Parts: sequence; structure tokens; C-alpha cells
Amino acid sequence: MNKPLLLGLAISAILLTGLVIAGEAIYGTLATISYNISSSNNNQQIQVIPINFNLGNLTAGQSGSLVGKTNVTVLTSGTYELELKEDALGDVFSQFTVTISIANYTVTLQLHENNDYKLYLPAGTYTVDVKINYTVSQNPEGKSVINAPLLLLKYKGQNNNEENS
Repeated sequence: MNKPLLLGLAISAILLTGLVIAGEAIYGTLATISYNISSSNNNQQIQVIPINFNLGNLTAGQSGSLVGKTNVTVLTSGTYELELKEDALGDVFSQFTVTISIANYTVTLQLHENNDYKLYLPAGTYTVDVKINYTVSQNPEGKSVINAPLLLLKYKGQNNNEENS
């Protein structure tokens, strides 16, 4: 083949590649989307508006307490479990105790021990009182927590009068 023809093909290929790359690189995002789908099935057993405890800025060794109140509607009688979620507490607190009063129960849950409790609740609406007592450890892990789950109420089944032993 002759050199001018090869040179022309090479230049054409380079130009064509450059146009394809330029065509791909010239764009702008016109819109983005985010969403969360909440299940709205008829098997929902609990209706609650959570209490938001804001401890604010904490320092090593600091102690404090907070109280909150909410209403819980239990749609199905059965065994429920109260659980203290330790994920948000991490290695920040040397002491963290939550006392929950619901129906005829007063339950105390603690960080790293006794962090769940099963109780029987008949269908109905209950006022729930929650008190938190805490002490920040002397060498807390640096972290920021916003709206992390702290207490869960889980439907476990329709076993009558099953409680912790």
C-alpha cells in the first residue's frame, strides 16, 4: 500500500476516535432520583412514632439522663420483643441504661448485657415512657450519630403469655 493512503486512514481513525470520545464526554446530568419504598402490607403488627433522643455534643466522662414518651398501637395480641440496638452506641459509653414502661411492664435494658426482653401484649394502644441514663467512657470513639435506631419493638408471634424468665 502506499504511504499517503495509510497516513490518511490513520488520521481518519484518530479523528473518528476523538469525535466518539468527545461525543461521550459532553453531557450534563439533568436530573437525579432517590427513593425509599416502605412496605404497606396488611401484616403490619405495630404502629409507632419514635421518640428522638438528641444527646447533643458529648465529652469524655459526661453523664446524663433523658426522658421521652410516645404511643404504640399493637394490632395483634402476642409476644413482642424490646431490643436495645447497640450499633449506634459503639464504644462511646461506659454505661447506658434504658428503662421502658409499657402496659404493666417496666423493663430495664443495658448496653452489652440484658439488651432484649420479651413480653406479651394484647391488642391495643399503649403509652410508652422511656428513660435513658448514660455515662460517656473516658476514651470514647470519635463518631457522629444521627437518627440511628436505638430501641426496637418486634412482633415475635402469638404465643400467649410468654415472657422472659
